[in-house]
Amino acid sequence: MQGPIHQAAPRDAALTRLRFFLIGWVILYHLDLPLRVSLGLPALAPLLQHGYLGVDGFFLLSGFALWLGYGARPPWSRAGIVDFLRRRLAKIWPLHALALLALALLVGLAMAAGLTIREPERFGLREFVLQLFLLNAWETTARHAWNYPSWALSVEWAGYLAFPLVLAALIRLPRLALPAVPLLGFAGIAALGAEDPGIGLNYTLHLGLLRFALEFATGLAIGRLTTEGLLPRAALWPVLLALPLGLWLEWDALTVLGLAALIPLLRRSVPAAAPARPDLLLRLGEASFGVYLCWVFIEAGLVLVLRRVDPGLAGRAGLMIAGFLASLVAGWLAWRFVEVPANRWLLRRGAAGRPAAVSAPTASRVG
Repeated sequence: MQGPIHQAAPRDAALTRLRFFLIGWVILYHLDLPLRVSLGLPALAPLLQHGYLGVDGFFLLSGFALWLGYGARPPWSRAGIVDFLRRRLAKIWPLHALALLALALLVGLAMAAGLTIREPERFGLREFVLQLFLLNAWETTARHAWNYPSWALSVEWAGYLAFPLVLAALIRLPRLALPAVPLLGFAGIAALGAEDPGIGLNYTLHLGLLRFALEFATGLAIGRLTTEGLLPRAALWPVLLALPLGLWLEWDALTVLGLAALIPLLRRSVPAAAPARPDLLLRLGEASFGVYLCWVFIEAGLVLVLRRVDPGLAGRAGLMIAGFLASLVAGWLAWRFVEVPANRWLLRRGAAGRPAAVSAPTASRVG
């Protein structure tokens, strides 16, 4: 007998807004790589040069949010597991595939126009197929190709595939042993960050899967500790100081510790009702996935500009602001007109194929 397919947990607005700040941090980091604003404004260097840690925030938040959504309603049955994976795939794959195809079209047009493409071998068929099927960060390649930020999506998909088993193990773990999970997770994160001081935690295609696994499992465990009242808020406030301290010391693992404290501090025990008209930060937090995947197109435009002009510091700062705003606009459009409609369409098709007695999940999600 098939188990019921449960409704998704209500979205936590504060955690959704956090997604905007995390993706904004990541985009500023990517903008700073070609623009080098941090070299002219060294006071901003700790923030801009470590923006890749926004991805670590997403990995922690992903585990935490999935615990909130499924910790009390685990997908034990075959139908529940299939439904969980179908919903995750409906969320991430359509926009990913469309962005990849759009990039292939853009590369083809650039080649036809005779434009010089840096490292054209990045745009090969093998890399395209690996990326299309979200296998590119499973230690299958060492080349940052096509829509290269999708490496994070690849490791997330691996996490979703493993999630039912990981969740089952975490639920069965005795409460006394539960604190060992985040402690071991942070020990692993610290060891990974110390492996190469020049890289810190900025592992992607190589060891990116390990980076994700440590933080995803830590986020899940923090989620259970929080919902079961085993993580007092008063104990989290001092830990939050690790966030600015880690940036100042350029110690990635310490910064991630601060991010891990921030997430449960933002979470409300009883989620507030969704506002009648979502505010700007909430909307941009919802669009964070689109912002992330659309960055490569903003980068392409930025590269064309830098090939033609060599702006001074003020010009580079202006380009950073313009690129940041363009990323938000492009990501919101992708979310509004691709991600949301495709997700709803696929969920409706999935619901239509299930027996009438089984209720379809809502489209609202925690993470």
